[in-house]
Amino acid sequence: MAEWFEILDAEDATRLSHAQIVDLLVEVYEAPDWGAESVAVRYQQAHGIALPGQQPDGTFAVAASRSIRGAQTDLLDGAIAEAATIGGAAPAEVHRQPERCVAVWLLESGDRLEARVGTSREGRCAVTIEESRIRLPERVPELRRRLEHAIERVAARPPA
Repeated sequence: MAEWFEILDAEDATRLSHAQIVDLLVEVYEAPDWGAESVAVRYQQAHGIALPGQQPDGTFAVAASRSIRGAQTDLLDGAIAEAATIGGAAPAEVHRQPERCVAVWLLESGDRLEARVGTSREGRCAVTIEESRIRLPERVPELRRRLEHAIERVAARPPA
């Protein structure tokens, strides 16, 4: 990674956008696309210019989480109901084991939506709804609001 950082520093890459860094690495230095994405994000993070939520592959992730009183599987059912309003359908997969209590949607946009419920501690569980593989950073603020509202609705549901 240090060699790539030296190359990017020599190219004054801190002035370039993420896409421009990737293009530079692929077109001039013949790096593979997936490797260029990872190098670009790490370089931007190391220089304090990566965007919030940006992942090593260049996509974005955003999540909302809250500790909610209730049984783990009941909370998963509530999270599924609320996340389905975002995902637009039933989840592609659901797991209800205490160590893996999760539902996953693979959205038409290529995004991944996931509702997770952690194991209970003193009658409360961490409930998280996350959307990842987001390609456009300008979508993140609106998605964050939608996820936060979904978590609020899960918390407001009456216990089963």
